[in-house]
Amino acid sequence: MRKSIALLMILILVCTLFAGCGGQEDSGTSAVPDGTKPESTKEAQNPGGTESAAPAQPESVIEILDREGKKLGAIDSRASATAADKGVFYSLWAPAENAWTGPAEYRFFRASDGKDIRLGTLEDQGYEAVYTRTELGGKIYTLALVGNPYDDKTDTLCLLAADPIAETLTKTEISKDGFPYAAMAAVNGKILIMNHETGKAKSDKVYAFDPASGTVQEVLSFPDDGKSSLRSICAAEDGFYLLRLTLKNGAADALVLDHYDSACKRVSEQPLQEIFTKAALSIRGLLSEGDVRNEAGMMVSAFAVEDGRYLFYENFGITRLVLDLMTGEALLAQDDVYVHSLGGGKMLFCRMDFEKNEAGPEILELKDGSLQPLSFTPPTACTLLQSVSVSLSGTRLLHLSDSFPVRSGESVLILWTER
Repeated sequence: MRKSIALLMILILVCTLFAGCGGQEDSGTSAVPDGTKPESTKEAQNPGGTESAAPAQPESVIEILDREGKKLGAIDSRASATAADKGVFYSLWAPAENAWTGPAEYRFFRASDGKDIRLGTLEDQGYEAVYTRTELGGKIYTLALVGNPYDDKTDTLCLLAADPIAETLTKTEISKDGFPYAAMAAVNGKILIMNHETGKAKSDKVYAFDPASGTVQEVLSFPDDGKSSLRSICAAEDGFYLLRLTLKNGAADALVLDHYDSACKRVSEQPLQEIFTKAALSIRGLLSEGDVRNEAGMMVSAFAVEDGRYLFYENFGITRLVLDLMTGEALLAQDDVYVHSLGGGKMLFCRMDFEKNEAGPEILELKDGSLQPLSFTPPTACTLLQSVSVSLSGTRLLHLSDSFPVRSGESVLILWTER
């Protein structure tokens, strides 16, 4: 039953964001050597810095409103959209029937004047890890696979950098042994990428991309010793955190939080399984410690640590947790009716459904050591929250609808900044 629910939630996330989904664990290996220049190309750069020609009119559009309900513009309703500083970053990916790959177009909607800018296209895309999107230095970064994640061939993991000012999309190859559920964080002016390299020489690796030089360097490598596997990565004030899963007889055993400094040296490790289990057992459907271990073994779609103390966690199943690492208490332990925010800004947790007579969706943010409601009354009658994202500067983008799956004309994007 839980497996069916988990698969349904993954389908909901994919359908809501229109991101490809897939991933096999048997791929070839190839890494970018330390200190070498990776493949880096500007694709579909607009001539002379002018706005590119408008594409064919989409079959249907979704309106973008501000907090008071004023129309800012409209974009293709198939958009996989997230908030970005000064607008909406989105991709359009629609492979031909019975095809697992196809061209993905990346665009930016500029809120100031309603311009819809074409940034570029990634050919032969098989998956975009939409949940990894983040911002650094005025650019928006996302991870995508080139190749079919369902076949036995090697897929290339690419870092895409969207520049709304220059109106360009730059592609940098990270690894020829790409894994769909990679993770990314902006740390000390660089982009750190965690990848499971699952070919003949299995290993987990962390790469650092330097925007200033355009180079990629392997900074950490964890050989497949059958004892652990990396789950995700997030930034810390003085470095970064890695979420690590320990294994026992090849199966999931426990979660550990590793803290690294800016020189990529591990300075501490904190076992999480005891507080993780205590919190997760309060969630519907998790009945035993075995259930919790299985849940901990799933891929992670949200991971952050705030103030060195509060851990945010979500996997692709139905487990969503906010844990106080100092007291061991759970600030939130919820299932599939909640969704975490995307984008490079402060993480929020939101309830997906609400009644018409309510003030709006339940949106929770961490303040003064507790999760507190963020006041927001939507200027629409829609009562289902499809997704929420937060930009680096705090701009929010909410996708509200009246149904799932979403039917034409029954959903809206609300772009707003917290007052």
